[in-house]
Amino acid sequence: MPIADQIDDFIESDSDGRNRLKVRTSRAIALIGWLLIGFNLNGVIFSSFPLKLAQPEWQLNLITKFLSISTSLLLSAMLITLALIFNPKEKILNDWNRLVTRLASLFAVALVLSIPLQFYLGSRALTNQTKSAYVRINNLKSLAKGITSTNSENDLRLYLATLPNQPKLPDKLDAPFPVIKQRAIANLQAEINTAIENAKTQKSEALQVFLAEAIRNTAQCILIAAAFSALAGLNPRSANFVTKFFDNLI
Repeated sequence: MPIADQIDDFIESDSDGRNRLKVRTSRAIALIGWLLIGFNLNGVIFSSFPLKLAQPEWQLNLITKFLSISTSLLLSAMLITLALIFNPKEKILNDWNRLVTRLASLFAVALVLSIPLQFYLGSRALTNQTKSAYVRINNLKSLAKGITSTNSENDLRLYLATLPNQPKLPDKLDAPFPVIKQRAIANLQAEINTAIENAKTQKSEALQVFLAEAIRNTAQCILIAAAFSALAGLNPRSANFVTKFFDNLI
């Protein structure tokens, strides 16, 4: 065989080998991207059990978990898209790329819409946190009012007997009834004042923590939404009002 033909055969076989390597590499990269997406979603889904859909705290926690994996989801989606560089004519890779860009577009919209949702859920969560404290305060006020309405030791014992958690009185009081009554009212009022101050402090601290986290999540939502919008922009059919907005900023 002439040397020229041998060189041509070597170049052709080497080219075929490189093409096969590109095909395998592109498929491996895309597959790794899908596996990473599945791994991240699996962690969020199974860490969300038991489901408490009606509780704003659970809903906020779910949003935070999706934000925590958003960067990993973005990098995984980019792997699937970048796989086309090695094998741009592969049909399955093109189908996956279109699917990823559409999902990226939807995720960008979801991130933007989650911003006002977080503030709404946060206000409900704060209300729930302080509700139990104010229920206890109202119970104490009701108890003080009931004791105030009694006019004798017998009335006091009859009233206390009607309470779910009946306070125990000694068989014989160590002071006259008016003194016992006044002492009980004073103790309840002091307990009410302390409970009110504690509730205000708890609400203030919880509000500060929530605002700091909400502002951080808002900034993260905007940044990640912009990144997913850029990824969705690779497919013109995936454009929506969010992707168009971020595209106009570029």
